[in-house]
Amino acid sequence: MNYTETIEYIHSRPKFSRVLGNKALLKLLGHMGDPQKELKCIHIAGTNGKGSTAVMTASALMEAGYKTGLFTSPYLRRFNERIRIDGAEIADDELAEIATYVRRVIEENDAAVSEFALNTAVAFEYFRRKGADYVVLETGLGGRLDATNVIDAPEIVILTSIGLDHTQYLGDTIEKIAAEKCGIIKKNSTVVVCPGQPVEARSVIKRFCADTGSKLIEAKEPCITDDGLRSGRGAEFEYDGESYRLSLLGGFQPYNAATVIEAARALSKRGADRITAETIKTGIEKAYLDGRFDLIRSDEYGDIIIDGAHNPPAMSELAKSLKKLERTVNLVIAMMGDKDAKSAAAAIIKAADSATVTEIEAPRGMAAEELKAIILGEDPKAEVVAEPDPIKAFKNAAKRDGITCVCGSIYLAGMIERYLDSIAQHSD
Repeated sequence: MNYTETIEYIHSRPKFSRVLGNKALLKLLGHMGDPQKELKCIHIAGTNGKGSTAVMTASALMEAGYKTGLFTSPYLRRFNERIRIDGAEIADDELAEIATYVRRVIEENDAAVSEFALNTAVAFEYFRRKGADYVVLETGLGGRLDATNVIDAPEIVILTSIGLDHTQYLGDTIEKIAAEKCGIIKKNSTVVVCPGQPVEARSVIKRFCADTGSKLIEAKEPCITDDGLRSGRGAEFEYDGESYRLSLLGGFQPYNAATVIEAARALSKRGADRITAETIKTGIEKAYLDGRFDLIRSDEYGDIIIDGAHNPPAMSELAKSLKKLERTVNLVIAMMGDKDAKSAAAAIIKAADSATVTEIEAPRGMAAEELKAIILGEDPKAEVVAEPDPIKAFKNAAKRDGITCVCGSIYLAGMIERYLDSIAQHSD
């Protein structure tokens, strides 16, 4: 397959299927020689903050001189973003070559898997071929039944903020969701947990650690000295008497960074002795991830914030950050139909002066008019208009005074990021 055929093949697989589960993936990996068994992994699960935590962890490892693989989801601009070595995306020809190999193994051994499981298999094979020293592995959904959980005991388990999301798959309480996330904890693991976890989640985590004989490290709350929102220079905070600066904006990012600091320290005690206090500090400062309170200054559209917040906890954090800007905020928002749109809308609409509601052309996409009705149900006085076309919705909102905030769906975030890229390229 060439690159285009590869992407078409990947997206032709079932998006998500509990029926397939990990039994089929293990069968496939077995026929591939179990590449995952040759990798040292840092495994990350949680509701929010996984992506930011993953890139900071990978950056800290790279700064220490380790060849570092990074597997994340979803992507904003192109598929290759999901699989990286030392910050560089997998090349088109390498992706096509490995995907072709995996497809052949699937067809020769009747080992069909879902799209995410296929992506996971491709990533494992790529990291093996590249000889990665460490792989930072972000779960896609949950943990216990996630495709990434086919690995043996990881070097470190990281649990980011846990909240209500994907309740149709993971359960309708914090306790049930936490139990699914904790499914990546294996016997005698080292588990690092971000600060500020709900009490219900902490109790579940502690129980899992006790049952598996795992060491629990709870990161402390950082002392935030500057959230970076007004300056746009990145958040600053203190942790254990040391000062840190991030490239990432927002008051929630120091919490993710504190988790990474503790994880990196734990890794250094497990053989990664090139990690030092300085490489950790420099690594987390350099780390950056698009679509996480991403401040873009456009000559045509003014100041824009693009954020992948798509569930109530993330929307609540986004709202806090937007309020601190003390500026007029014009939302552009779309959501998926399987999300708790009511709670998410209630959280974010309080921080907005207007909302332009749009929709994503996808099986799970919520219609713009439906989302508009939900928002008005939470705040009847809200200024809300519906525009099904995402680009038109963005243009309409960006014409207003103030700052334009795109949120509600990582797919919408990616669409607007790509649109702004095309404008920048055209102007050049």
